[in-house]
Amino acid sequence: MNEGNSKREILTPRERFGLLLIDENPDRCNIIPLITSHAAHIARIPLSKYYTDGKAMAQAQIIALEEYRHDALSFFSEVGIIAEAMGSDFDYPDDDLPVLKTPALTKRSLSSIDIPDPKNDKRLPVYLEALEYAYATVGDKIPLLAYVPAPFTTGMMLSVPNTFLIQTIRHPDLVHDIMKICLQAAIEFCYHIINAGGLPIIVDPLASSSVISPKAYEEFALPYERKLIDFLHRYDLDIILHICGETEPILELLPNTGADLISLDKVDISLALDKLSKKMRIVGNFDTSKIAFSSPSEIEKEAKEMVRKGMVSSKGYIPSTGCEVPIRTPIENVKAFINSSKEIAWYWD
Repeated sequence: MNEGNSKREILTPRERFGLLLIDENPDRCNIIPLITSHAAHIARIPLSKYYTDGKAMAQAQIIALEEYRHDALSFFSEVGIIAEAMGSDFDYPDDDLPVLKTPALTKRSLSSIDIPDPKNDKRLPVYLEALEYAYATVGDKIPLLAYVPAPFTTGMMLSVPNTFLIQTIRHPDLVHDIMKICLQAAIEFCYHIINAGGLPIIVDPLASSSVISPKAYEEFALPYERKLIDFLHRYDLDIILHICGETEPILELLPNTGADLISLDKVDISLALDKLSKKMRIVGNFDTSKIAFSSPSEIEKEAKEMVRKGMVSSKGYIPSTGCEVPIRTPIENVKAFINSSKEIAWYWD
């Protein structure tokens, strides 16, 4: 960040985020690229340590914050974390993220699956430990975002994915039963996240139009996103819903989720603004392949163009990446995105 920008920083990221959530323009946009497991790369720790050790996850996030000076910490490993706590088995590579090995519903009946205990079951406590450490360290100044798989995505991780998709056609009642227990598991996890000082962010990548039809999204994913978000609204929280992949076919359905902010991936930002900006705050959506592989100068140019478009959003805008920053993205590329976005993201003179 150049000296001119640093002199204009008069709000903390937490204050800036708070103003956005009461529909007031802050000094500038919050800049929140999805720096999740990429933080392990910055901290130079094995990925396996990052996703199994809460203190290591928090420390890596804080190291990335010190390196990049973005506006939130993002706690996330992969979308199977709730499904694993419900009985699905995962392989743990040393230098990659967990991979689904044996889905729970291939070895157990749905009626035998219990709601997991976030304080004790599998890796759910990792999130809570990470949040508690970060809250004690930087929570007074930085929003702590904890990414929680939505029921549809968790349901697919409880099943053989292709079988699950077939069941949405052949056995829709069974899918709804799966959704109900996944919803309860997500609610329980979110409750503990809030108590640890985090803001739950709902992620539903397997409900995108890259995976299912708009009709299936409307029947099986949207109602349970809505129920989860309605639960979180009881705590007077504004909730981000993130759906990576293709979302253009479902843009007009997204306000029905009740989400306050929508984090988008593969959709033209101008179209998203036209369809959604009067109903939801927009988050996104720089192409992650470009942040990984383009030159810093190309990233600076495209990020500035994206931010200029996004800032016209009437309810507010957060410049971000469309999905997670790839783990081994060059540091100079992420800095180019953040610093160039900061240059022009100002609402106040």
